Amino acid sequence: MNKLFNIGDKIYGFCNGYFGRDDYDTKLCILVNDRYAVFQYLDGEFEGNATVLNNPDRLDEETVAEWKQDPYAL
Repeated sequence: MNKLFNIGDKIYGFCNGYFGRDDYDTKLCILVNDRYAVFQYLDGEFEGNATVLNNPDRLDEETVAEWKQDPYAL
């Protein structure tokens, strides 16, 4: 995961369903190591809570780069 995320990265939107089929909330990476990353919800129903993303073998840099694109940026 260290190659995909850095502490402070924000991810937006559906994220290919990795966080659940109904999860579109913005998240902030608060911890990352080689096997998993921990994200804190910045908005939505779970604001302030955290979630873990593991299984880095199924992710690639191109997919994660799409997650990091702010849909509201000009």
